[in-house]
Amino acid sequence: MAAAAMAAAEWFILYAIPKVAAQEDDSIFEQPTNMSFTFRKAPCPSYVTVASNVVSPDGIIHYPYIAADDGRGIFLLCGYTVLGLTYYLFDPWRRRTLGVIPRVGGLRLRDVAGLIRSGGGDRLMVAELNTWLLDDRGSVTIHCTVDMYGWDEKKCKCSGITAKRPWNGDGVLSHQGFLWWFDLSYCILACDPFAPVPEFYQIMFPSVPDALPFGWNRDIHRCLKVSDGQLRYVQIHGASEKPVVSIWTLSSSDPSKATWGSPTSLPLDVVWEDSSYSDDARLRPGVVPALPLVHPMNANEVYFFLDTCIFAIDLTKKKVVCCEEFGIGWLPPKIRTSRLVHAWQWPRPRPVKVTKMSPQSAKRKKKHGAT
Repeated sequence: MAAAAMAAAEWFILYAIPKVAAQEDDSIFEQPTNMSFTFRKAPCPSYVTVASNVVSPDGIIHYPYIAADDGRGIFLLCGYTVLGLTYYLFDPWRRRTLGVIPRVGGLRLRDVAGLIRSGGGDRLMVAELNTWLLDDRGSVTIHCTVDMYGWDEKKCKCSGITAKRPWNGDGVLSHQGFLWWFDLSYCILACDPFAPVPEFYQIMFPSVPDALPFGWNRDIHRCLKVSDGQLRYVQIHGASEKPVVSIWTLSSSDPSKATWGSPTSLPLDVVWEDSSYSDDARLRPGVVPALPLVHPMNANEVYFFLDTCIFAIDLTKKKVVCCEEFGIGWLPPKIRTSRLVHAWQWPRPRPVKVTKMSPQSAKRKKKHGAT
C-alpha cells in the first residue's frame, strides 16, 4: 500500500507475529532498514517482516511476537536469540529496530512486558510485571528500563490489591499514562510506572453466570481492547447453541476511579439468522467464533475469527458488516485469538526520540557497546 493510501487509511489490523526473512533480501528490506510493513485494508491483516539477524523464526512457542505499543506508533517486539527472550523497539517511520539492553537474572515472559511513553512524550519505558507474591501476599513489583540502557526494580504500593489469586497474564495495554496488565480470567492491574513508587489499582473483570469454558486458549471468547478512547471488555457467554456477545466500558481512564458500566449485549443467533451471515458460505451458523478485536473508533463493531475468516458484526445493526479470508498461514488457526492482533493507526510523521539519556545511562551504553 502506498504512503498516500496509508495516510488516508483510518486503521489497520496488525498481526502480532512477524515474518522473518534474510537481511540480504533486497526485495523486502531497503538499506539501511531491517524491517518492512505489508499493509492491507481491514479486516485483512497487515504484518511486519523482520530481518533474521534480529530474531529467530523458529518454534510454535518461541516465535517473535509484537507484545505492546506505546499508543503513538512505536512497538515492543519480543524475539528469541542466543540470549533468550530479547526486547526490541521498532519505529514504523525509520523501519529500524533498537535492541533493549537485557535485564540480568530472572525469568522474562513476553505476556508481562509493556511499553509506555512519558507524559512529556520524550521518554519510552519497558516495564515487566512481577507477580510471584500476588496470590500469597497480594503484592507485585515491576522491573523497568532506565533510558533503555539499564534496568531498575521498583517496589510498589499494593494496598489496592485485595483479591489474591495466581496470575496468568494475557497482555498489557498502554492507555492514558498508565500500563494496564490483565488476566482475562481474573482482573486488571494498572499503574503509572514512571512514578517513584508506583501505586497499583485492581479492577476485577465483570462476572457472568454462564461463561463458556476456556478451552485451549483462555482468551478465545473474551478480549480487552481500547476503542473510542476507552477500555472495552468483550465476552461471548451463554449456552453454546445460543451464545451472547456482551461489551462493557470502563467508566474512567483513571484506574483509581474506574468501574464497569452496564453491558451492551446481542444474542449471536439473531445474527446467524440474518442474511448477511447465513448467505455467506464461509460463515457457519451455530458455531461459536473466537473473539479477537474491537474497532478502535467504533465500539459497536466487534471482530471475530471463524475457521480461516475474520469478520465484523455491528452490534446495533445486528448484522455482519465485513468478512474476508484472514490470509496469513504461518501459524495454525486454532491459536488466532485476541493477543495475536492489534488495532493500529499509522502514526503521524514526527521526529522520534527514543530516549533522553542521563549521564549514568551513557556510561552503561559505553560499557555494553550499544549502538
